[in-house]
Amino acid sequence: MFGDPVQTFQVNAEAILAQQFDPRRYPHRHLVIVGSGLRWVEQLARVMAAVEMLTTVGFELVTVGENEQSHIRYAVLRRSAPAA
Repeated sequence: MFGDPVQTFQVNAEAILAQQFDPRRYPHRHLVIVGSGLRWVEQLARVMAAVEMLTTVGFELVTVGENEQSHIRYAVLRRSAPAA
């Protein structure tokens, strides 16, 4: 839906929750987790659940926001240590 995370710097929360995204292979320091297609409360809950999963592998939350026009909630993360 959002393209290759390596090229777009973003990944759908569903891919993280389904363990279809391997953060160890992600080469960049910053990442955007995007939620879409659900009611805003469900989107935010899934985005935050994905954030929780990635904080266990070296990412930290920078900010959470929304694009009101497209009704998308997102979280911006930063890897605590540079990618190996």
